[in-house]
Amino acid sequence: MNKFNILIAMLVCLNICGCSDFLEEDPKGKLTTDNFYNSESDARQAINGVYRRLSDSWVTGYNIKQIPNDLLKRASWDEASGLSNFTYGSENTYIAGMWQNHYAVIKDCNSVIDNVTANKEKINNWERYVGQAHGIRAFLYFDLVRWFGDVPLVLTDTKSLDGLEVTRTPQKEVFRQIIEDFEYCISHTMDKGDTSKGYQYGRLTKDACHGFLAKVYLWLGSVAQRDGKEILGNAADNFEKSLEHSSAVIQGGRYKLVDYYPDVFNAKTRDKAPDEVLWCVQGLTGDDTGTWTGMMFGIRGNQNLGGSWDNISSSDYHRMMYEPSDSIRRLWNCPRMTIQDDGTLWGWDYKMYWDTRGDQKLSEATENNNWLQWSIGKFRRYPLADPSSYNYTNFGMDEPLLRYADVLLMYAEAYNEVNHGPGDYRPSSGMDMSGISIQSAYDAVNLVRKRSRIANEGIMHQDVLPRKLITDYATEVDECVPDWKPGAYGYIYDGVRTAWEYNRYGDDYTAFRTEILNERARELVAESTDRWCDLVRRGILVKQMQAWRQYNPFISNTEREITTPGAPENIQSRNMLLPVPLSEIDVNKNLTQNPGY
Repeated sequence: MNKFNILIAMLVCLNICGCSDFLEEDPKGKLTTDNFYNSESDARQAINGVYRRLSDSWVTGYNIKQIPNDLLKRASWDEASGLSNFTYGSENTYIAGMWQNHYAVIKDCNSVIDNVTANKEKINNWERYVGQAHGIRAFLYFDLVRWFGDVPLVLTDTKSLDGLEVTRTPQKEVFRQIIEDFEYCISHTMDKGDTSKGYQYGRLTKDACHGFLAKVYLWLGSVAQRDGKEILGNAADNFEKSLEHSSAVIQGGRYKLVDYYPDVFNAKTRDKAPDEVLWCVQGLTGDDTGTWTGMMFGIRGNQNLGGSWDNISSSDYHRMMYEPSDSIRRLWNCPRMTIQDDGTLWGWDYKMYWDTRGDQKLSEATENNNWLQWSIGKFRRYPLADPSSYNYTNFGMDEPLLRYADVLLMYAEAYNEVNHGPGDYRPSSGMDMSGISIQSAYDAVNLVRKRSRIANEGIMHQDVLPRKLITDYATEVDECVPDWKPGAYGYIYDGVRTAWEYNRYGDDYTAFRTEILNERARELVAESTDRWCDLVRRGILVKQMQAWRQYNPFISNTEREITTPGAPENIQSRNMLLPVPLSEIDVNKNLTQNPGY
């Protein structure tokens, strides 16, 4: 189904569907926009429908996370119409789903904006709901413009088929609208915790909008630097604005890093996430309301026991990005385990699991052996909190769209650009996770790294509750996940050297600009399309994908020359943008295709 059919088919129904956490149902018979927007309850119900659609797998869920990058490897039996090896074209159904469903939710946002505004005399706090719709629309267009470049900018409610053959709007105008929408949302939404103005976890707050504006300006600055020409404003000004907006979040003091990294993503500790997560989509435990992300990005194994399908696994390059002491993030993000049918684990990560299978004793194997891949385990479900009631199609888990760790790393990158260097180094001592006192890029990135030094008693894959955190290493700034400091960060490990070595950069400005992308990868893997976007905005996607085979330490020199389903030999400059879906061009002759497709 093309996007224009979707927009019309969902003209009313999507705007009046809410989720039970947010509202009580209010049957109204046959509803239209003419008789629906008559009260604040109606406006609230409409924006709830937008939030519900936002959690769609093609909008924020597991389907968008599959855009190929150097951290992921697809199974040979699931090539996803070319996503596995950069042979995808304009007919790819994943990419079409991303385009179509983003525009479906944009249509919902436009309906709320237009109809609530038209009936504002009857709706208390009307700007609150309009502000939320503006912010969500900005988020959606930011996705689209990064993925596709010029995209149609539709800003009014779609009521008929007339005039739907729209053209692609230049990026400059799209970005101007994104910024305007986020700024409108800041003016009319709430701070975290301000329930008097409608705060609920999962709603867009002022801080979340500031965080996304930091990301927008970081993109604009990076691309201007990459191309030597502006989309909207020069590189220096955009980096300044990114620093300004990320600083606004940090100095606001409403967020901090959760002490234990896995707790941000764990369904059993979802009460901790609001400390760090600025914005998320909420998966509820109920028919068709849960998230499926854990079925792609979890520990492989029996699905009825909390295992994933393992369509996507971690690349060896990704696994080897973690320093030896960075074991908390590595073991959570890319475990090499499988859940067996009896509910036990078998795999590499801990010796206690090696010999649990008599037919394949890992203690007698080498890591060159491909019996077991590394998973992307970030959104795992194992071990199940309540095995008796578990249904893998019906699982409640929240997925972050913006975290405080991301804000800190954006601050660090923007600071380095603005000041042409990362500033002064101070040891990341103490247990304060708020970052309110940070004064340099070093301070910001080292706060993120300090958190990765905190462990929980017991074996991570057993996910022991209640937490008994081990903080002994938190202040060991030179030993465990060591602080970044002048001339001492950026490791090399290519599978040949027997020890980790620092990459010798000529200056800290260059070192920090390069290495901050690696720290983002370690921290943010499998969250949205951040890694692909980071490689694109810095202009290194093609180079990175062509080179990554050199840094797979557990394959032989002969294997490095063999073309495999996960190999990047087909990547081209065209892959810096996704193709406009052929299904859209077929029904809209005013659309043009991106170069090379």
